[in-house]
Amino acid sequence: MITDIKVIKESLEDHVEVELPYPFKENTMIKYISMKDGEQFFSNGGRYVRMLNQKILLCNTGRSWAVPTDICDKRGNIIYRSRFFVHKDFENKDSKKEKELESVIKSQQEVIKKLSQQVKMKAEENEKLKMYIQRR
Repeated sequence: MITDIKVIKESLEDHVEVELPYPFKENTMIKYISMKDGEQFFSNGGRYVRMLNQKILLCNTGRSWAVPTDICDKRGNIIYRSRFFVHKDFENKDSKKEKELESVIKSQQEVIKKLSQQVKMKAEENEKLKMYIQRR
């Protein structure tokens, strides 16, 4: 548990805070700030496993633990909300993949359109030849 602000800033330098609910993908590295025994602390976290009821399950080297997303009082009122961080390139990688896939889809749609036009032309040509044969 890290509480030194300088160390925390250095550790979060290339990270962005995400707002929950967030569509984490399996094995995404997540760092977080949470509260334990009435004190805030920072953790370098671990790899995302899955969401639990108001908790995120993380693991590192075979050890797993749950981080509360919200800490509530006895009445169920939220008294503290944990903060979660992912590497800033995590989202960029996904958007690059999406753009690449969109480009592939677009080029395939163009090929399909051209082939459909060719099929239509050949079908018309075929009909003309059938009519020509029937006239003879």
